[in-house]
This record gives sequence, C-alpha cells and structure tokens, in this order.
Amino acid sequence: MWVEHPQGVTEAEREAFELLPDDERQCIKCKTTCFLSALACYDCPDGLVCLSHINDLCKCSSSRQYLRYRYTLDELPTMLHKLKIRAESFDTWANKVRVALEVEDGRKRSFEELRALESEARERRFPNSELLQRLKNCLSEVEACIAQVLGLVSGQVARMDTPQLTLTELRVLLEQMGSLPCAMHQIGDVKDVLEQVEAYQAEAREALATLPSSPGLLRSLLERGQQLGIEVPEAHQLQQQVEQAQWLDEVKQALAPSAHRGSLVIMQGLLVMGAKIASSPSVDKARAELQELLTIAERWEEKAHFCLEARQKHPPATLEAIIRETENIPVHLPNIQALKEALTKAQAWIADVDEIQNGDHYPCLDDLEGLVAVGRDLPVGLEELRQLELQVLTAHSWREKASKTFLKKNSCYTLLEVLCPCADAGSDSTKRSRWMEKALGLYQCDTELLGLSAQDLRDPGSVIVAFKEGEQKEKEGILQLRRTNSAKPSPLAPSLMASSPTSICVCGQVPAGVGVLQCDLCQDWFHGQCVSVPHLLTSPKPSLTSSPLLAWWEWDTKFLCPLCMRSRRPRLETILALLVALQRLPVRLPEGEALQCLTERAIGWQDRARKALASEDVTALLRQLAELRQQLQAKPRPEEASVYTSATACDPIREGSGNNISKVQGLLENGDSVTSPENMAPGKGSGKTGVVWVGCWLNITE
Repeated sequence: MWVEHPQGVTEAEREAFELLPDDERQCIKCKTTCFLSALACYDCPDGLVCLSHINDLCKCSSSRQYLRYRYTLDELPTMLHKLKIRAESFDTWANKVRVALEVEDGRKRSFEELRALESEARERRFPNSELLQRLKNCLSEVEACIAQVLGLVSGQVARMDTPQLTLTELRVLLEQMGSLPCAMHQIGDVKDVLEQVEAYQAEAREALATLPSSPGLLRSLLERGQQLGIEVPEAHQLQQQVEQAQWLDEVKQALAPSAHRGSLVIMQGLLVMGAKIASSPSVDKARAELQELLTIAERWEEKAHFCLEARQKHPPATLEAIIRETENIPVHLPNIQALKEALTKAQAWIADVDEIQNGDHYPCLDDLEGLVAVGRDLPVGLEELRQLELQVLTAHSWREKASKTFLKKNSCYTLLEVLCPCADAGSDSTKRSRWMEKALGLYQCDTELLGLSAQDLRDPGSVIVAFKEGEQKEKEGILQLRRTNSAKPSPLAPSLMASSPTSICVCGQVPAGVGVLQCDLCQDWFHGQCVSVPHLLTSPKPSLTSSPLLAWWEWDTKFLCPLCMRSRRPRLETILALLVALQRLPVRLPEGEALQCLTERAIGWQDRARKALASEDVTALLRQLAELRQQLQAKPRPEEASVYTSATACDPIREGSGNNISKVQGLLENGDSVTSPENMAPGKGSGKTGVVWVGCWLNITE
C-alpha cells in the first residue's frame, strides 16, 4: 500500500507487532513499545522508531524508509464496536463488584457469589484494577477466617505444632468476620466458642479467687481450657497453681515420715524444680524448709563420711550420737546408713568377743586372729581390739620363741608337727620315699595322721586324746620299724642276698662299705657323708698318739637319722620356761597343748628311766660296762680304720669285749617298750629298751 508522507515515505508494510519480541519493536529513541505503527529503514533493519521520532531513525534517504502498520482504516469500526461491548461488560461487572463490596443494597453476598465475580473477571480477562484487587483481598480474608473457624471448631488448633488463639485474637476474628462483605455461616460457631471461653474464664476466675482450691479441680479446669483451643489468661494462672500444688505434694511426700526415704539427689531435684515454678508464700516457705533440710542432711552426711574415712577411728558412743541426731531427718543418707551397718557389725563383734572371753576355756588363737581381722576392717574405734591385738602378738611371740627352740634352721616341719607324735612311724615306706614326699609337699602332716581337724584343734580335750592315741601308735610303729630294719642285712657284711630287703639312704642309694651309720632309733643304715655325724666328746682333731677313728662310747649323743631327728632337742629346763610363759597367755594354742602333752610324756619317761637306772640289774651292768670301757681305753687301738656306726653288732671293739657286753646288748634288745619297770619280774627282760629308744625319739634332752 502506498501512503503519502510529508517526508517522502511512499512504502508501507503490515506487521503483527504482538508477535514480535518486545526488544524488536521498541523505539530506539524513547524506548516505547510499538503496537499499531512504526517507521523503519531498509538499510538499517536493526532499529525502528515511533511516529513521534521519525527524524531520529537514521540518516538514510526517506525513500529508503517505510511504514510498518498493524490495522487498516476499514478494520477500525469493527474494532471500536468490540471495544465498546467489552467496556460495557466491564462496567457492568464493576458495578456488581462495587455493590457487593460496599453492601450498597444492604445484603451481604455469599462466598460463592464473590468467588463467581472473581472467576468472571479472570475468564473475560478484565484488566487488573483496584476494584479487582479489592475483590481478591476480600476473598483472601474470607478464606483465612473460614480456615481459622474450621480449625477452631474441629480442634486442630489444639495440636502441639499449631499455636492457640488468644481470647483477644478470637474477638478480633469475630469482628473481622462481621466487617467483611461476605455472609459466612461459620460466624455462629465462633460466637459459640467465644461464649464457652467467657464462661470458662468466669469459672476459672472464681476458682482462683477461692484459693487454696483442690489440685484436682484446678487440673480439671486446666484440661478443659486446653480442649477449648483458646489461650485464656486465667489458664496460665491455673497452670502455675497446678505446678505449685504438684510440687508441694511431692515435697510433702518426700518429707513425710515413712520407711522409704528420699535420697539427697531427689531433694536436690525438688529444690531445682521449686526454683523454676512461680513464687507464692507456700512455695517460698516449702523451698526454704527444703533448703534448710538439705543443708543439715549434707552436713551430717559429711560428718558420717569423715567418721568412715578417718584414720583415727571414733568410738561406738560417738557413732551412736551421730546416728541419733540423724534419725529425725527424713532423707536417706548413704554414709549414715553405712555408719549404722558398721556400728551394728561392731556391736556384734563386741558380743562375739565377750562370748569368747567369758567362755569356759581360753579363746583359740585362730578365733582371736579372725576377730582381729574383722575388727581392723571396721571403721569403729574398739577398745577390745587393742587388747586382742596384744594377746595375738604375745601368742605369736611365744610361738616364734618355741619355734626357735624346737625347729632346725630351714626346717620343712611346722612346730605343731614336731610337737605331735609321729603316728606313721611304722610305715613300710622307705626312708627315701618319705624324705621325697616331704620335700615335694606330699607328706601327710602329723596332725592329719592323728585325725585332728581345724575344729578339733580348738578343743583341748580332742588334742589331748588324739595325742595319747598318737603316742601309742608311735610306740607300736617304732617297734615294728625297728624289727623290720633290724632284719635287713648289714651293709658291712661280705655278701648280700639279692632277694633280701636292703636299706636305702636318703640319697636313694644302698648304703655299703666303710663310713656307713646306723640310726639308734629306727635301726636303718645311711651313708656317713649323706647325714650329720653326731658330736664327739673329744676334740675332732686327731693327735699323734690317738687314732683318728673314735669308738661308739666317745660320741656325745646317739646317732639319729634325719627322719627320726626332726627337730632340735632342747633341755627340759627350757621347755619348762616355755610352759611358764604359756600359762601367762590368755590364749589357747594347739602348739601349747601339744607341748604340755610332750612335757608330761618326757617327765613320765624321765621317772621311768630313773627307776630303771636305780634297779640292781642295771646298776651292776653299768658298773661292768664302766670297767670294760677303762680296759678298752687302756689298750692301744689298731691302725686300721673302723666303721662309724652306733650299732653294737657292727663295732669290732664291741665284738671283742667279752660276755658282759653281749649280756648288756641282749638285755637292751629284749626289752618291752610298753611295759613299765615296776611290772617287770626279776631275771626277765627289764623293759629298758623301751626307755632307751623312747628317750631317743623325744624332742627333749635329758
């Protein structure tokens, strides 16, 4: 289409501007978006201008410029008609909205009617105007009010994640619903809720005005208020009152006198809870009483702890005073309870001590040691404990002194074993097996062989009876052992039968040859280098005129093997001194009773030996023996070596001493160990052998 233009533009093109992007239809001068017309240039296709800035397009010739238009003149009437119809419909819609929002006719529209007006504007694509915005805001407020009312009525606001409405907010909601240009039937529900809240508020005020009310009533009112879904100011006060009542009840129960008392931790927890609740006169009073009680309880608990841990123990009277002071404290105190238990144990311990001390016999050392061990563990100062410790210390001192008196150095026997009879003296086991059993700890002690248990050792009668029975078994066993060992061939014999039993030394070998010794008690043979040689009357150093070998009468004591000579042989005077010290002890020791039995046995043997030595037969024999000894000492000794032995049959000097020595030897070998000299008939066996070997076996030197 050709259009005349004062600038000489003669060409034009139709353009659908609404289809172009905004940046392609903006005026390069004023940046106005062109909708209906614009001027462009063929040589400058990147820009266009509105008709108000045709001179600012470019510097090209106007013949190169052309007009871009959207509609023709023929299309304008139709467009105007459509625009008129649209404007009339918008005016009609606007009048309806204005009447509805301002309630000009006195009738509030329903929510559905207002929603229909908003939908009509959206469907007809009415331009966004202030009236449309008011309509949308009104609909939003109505929707919010309806949502709150529905949540309030259905109880959704009572959930933990949804905050409750206050009474003021409820009234504001009711006013808002009444002021909105929308008829909502939920406004009746809101009014009902408001009436319930006001009634509840009046009831709560009445309950708060009549304090102190029942905790149950306050709790029920609080639960009803929570079900309303509205935060009432009085509900907070009710909550405080309920918390105070609950705390006061807990404090009352904790402080009430009962068998089950609360601990310090519970009291401290109550005090912490009391600091968090609202203050009131009753709460402040209970809090002060609880704090005072807690302070007193902690102070007594600290005192009890000091008494339990103090190095200087307190007497029972002090502990009883502390316990009496804490009886009225309604709190469970662990240290006070431990102090009570310790005092109870101490009283029971004192009763046990009194029972033992006031018994028919002196208390046994084991019992006193047990009491001392228990008393030392008690955190109580006991006067009796010092006395018991002194008694136990004195008893141990006596036992150590007796052990030094009887036991050899590094002895494998105990003092009680040494003092008791050897009940298995006649056992068929060899010397070496018995020696090894003792070395390996397999040897059965004498107290077990006597049948004495730990309880029997506490009874002096049982010890004495067992000692007498063991003494008889020892005598019989020694006689049997002597007969068995005497039947064995002598190691000095020229030839030994392979089938005959032989002696076994402690080293495990058969003793033979020069230097063997025979035990005077059990009659068994041993190597001289394996056992201890008896002491000699003369100097062990040989002189020029004397032989290095000594005869049996030059020995200081009889030779006893290691198993027969189990201990030292103290003198009777030393034993009597131990017995005198034992009588001063207020304690019974099994070793002391065994020592008394052993001393009685030794004194009895001493009387029998004196009677035997005073008899005419023994006196005559001893006189002959002294003459024979003088004769033998006057004769020169042979240069050849003799055997160190205490056996009469193996000594060449004894063999050549004549009929008198044979007569004495026969008299000693034919004696009865269990027959007293008073019962022996003249001319028969005089019973001296039993006296001799019993004296060798006793652990006392006479």
